[in-house]
Amino acid sequence: MPVQQIGELMSSPRKLRNHILKVLGASIILAALAAVTLDQRLSVYFSHADQQVLRGYFREITDLGLSEYYFIVAILAWILAKWIAPYLHIMKNYHKERDFTRRWGLNFLSALIVCGIFIHLTKFFVGRQRPHKSEILDPFVFDPITTHWHWHSFASGHSQVMFTAATMFSVAFPKARWFFFAFAALICFSRIAVLDHFLSDTIMGASIGYCGSLFAMYLMKTKTKNGLF
Repeated sequence: MPVQQIGELMSSPRKLRNHILKVLGASIILAALAAVTLDQRLSVYFSHADQQVLRGYFREITDLGLSEYYFIVAILAWILAKWIAPYLHIMKNYHKERDFTRRWGLNFLSALIVCGIFIHLTKFFVGRQRPHKSEILDPFVFDPITTHWHWHSFASGHSQVMFTAATMFSVAFPKARWFFFAFAALICFSRIAVLDHFLSDTIMGASIGYCGSLFAMYLMKTKTKNGLF
């Protein structure tokens, strides 16, 4: 979504609510379709021995979806813009840029926290078994209300983090938004290839990351003085 359209959503609670409901609704439908058609097939395909090299490649990049990296980026952006850049001579004439970076870091941090809460509550209450823990890669094995990692397949946390990051980086660098979302999608796919998630897990994780980021930015705009739009 173009940044100017995100700005419009931030200015209209009704438009924002409708947009989020549409995205979540479409994602639920796609995830349901994936669950009954592609989830097991994709997992079986990547479980074959002749896909070991491909799985190894995706294993090398899948951890780029860990939230720690993006928390560090958000916190560093805020600290650098607020506490360090003002004292650098080269940055003294870039007040607007410093202020935007400071607010962006805070919004990014807020988005990661808000989306993280949503994703972990979903994992806890759904309790879907991860593909690699089932001998037949069955996508319909559940143990709701559990804290065990083996039962936290739905929804994908890495996918949520990557789409949170893609959304926030698209706000900062709108001309490169297609790259950010394409890279996020690649990391989402890696979660399927390494048998940690089903396709439907990544669809909902990505949806939560995107919608949660919009919601977090709206909260920052309406509840604080650090809104981006």
